[in-house]
Amino acid sequence: MMTLGTTGAFGFEDFHPPEVLGLYAQAGCTIVQVYRNRLRHITSRDILAMMPDEPLTIDSIHGVFGDDLDPSSEDEAFRRQTVDTYKREADFCRELGGDLVVVHPCPARAAVGSLEAKYAQLRRSFDELGRFGDQVGVTFAFENMPPYHPVGYDVERLVREIAAAAASRIVFLLDTGHAHMTCGIGNAVRLAGDNLRYTHVHDNDGKIDNHMLPYRGTLPWDELRDAIHEVRYDGVFLLEVFEKARDLRRLLNDRWKSDIGRILNNSHAD
Repeated sequence: MMTLGTTGAFGFEDFHPPEVLGLYAQAGCTIVQVYRNRLRHITSRDILAMMPDEPLTIDSIHGVFGDDLDPSSEDEAFRRQTVDTYKREADFCRELGGDLVVVHPCPARAAVGSLEAKYAQLRRSFDELGRFGDQVGVTFAFENMPPYHPVGYDVERLVREIAAAAASRIVFLLDTGHAHMTCGIGNAVRLAGDNLRYTHVHDNDGKIDNHMLPYRGTLPWDELRDAIHEVRYDGVFLLEVFEKARDLRRLLNDRWKSDIGRILNNSHAD
């Protein structure tokens, strides 16, 4: 059985962690992945102080991302700078008690001189981060991306590159909403197979990456359920959604909990 988790956003005006995380805990979440506002100075102590009085465990962080970070950059100095940043993110993760950092393989609409050169650079980053991860006890999870990311949108290629790296600290994270925008969720899960190690779970209309709660968009959740149990994934099923607290009180209802429960338990509606 999978474990239900949620993203915890810290340093954002419209997200009050104790309130929102409390609502997710009441819906059955036990795991939190920390996502913090890069534009604010937020320490690990700040985050821990904002955690609600609920049985929630921080297991990971979403590493910082943006146009200034690219582990597949053809500019070697830029790539090394990115790797150094993610090494610092690993240290931050450990301060919170976690052991996994989520990484984007490439920023949106990055310039591409040679796609194969970018993949070669990504392999160098896998090697360096994998060795660092062994030293500090942190895993780096590279996620599939929307179609406007030159490296990362191709699930089959990203999974193949990660598998070829053969590094225990470099793993594949399946983002359901991104897969819905590219190759389809059932196909993405099966392409990942036993390389699937973590998830970001959210919904959309197949066109805009707006991170809605499952069952609010057009993603075929029964298809996901069947595929994810076919590959025998039993890890964290992490909600990466950014709904307002006032909406969550309405959306996280008994029907929603029952629907999610069927995915976690691989059961069908009557």
